[in-house]
Amino acid sequence: MAAATLAACSRTGTGSGVRTDITARMQSAQAPIQQCYADALQRNRKLRGMMVVMFRAAADSGQFGDLTVARDEPADMPLRQCVLGEIGKLKLEKPQRTSIDVTYPINFQPTN
Repeated sequence: MAAATLAACSRTGTGSGVRTDITARMQSAQAPIQQCYADALQRNRKLRGMMVVMFRAAADSGQFGDLTVARDEPADMPLRQCVLGEIGKLKLEKPQRTSIDVTYPINFQPTN
């Protein structure tokens, strides 16, 4: 069993409604991201650690893009690509007039 803990986003100056929207979108990706991790554990059963993803919610559309990884403790390229692919499918329910930069930590820990 795998656990990918999605923590709250951090962004100074972003209203609570936007933070809630970002958190809800990331929670909606929790199952696919956990599957990314489960697949990675098949390759390396000791894989664990924090991945910090940075992305931008685009102005007007709210689409998550410009994805980068600021911290990658698991250091597993297929896991990284899978996680970025899942996050790249997301967009805000209520897009804003300006783009929003987000830093979002994901903690990968095996549960057994």
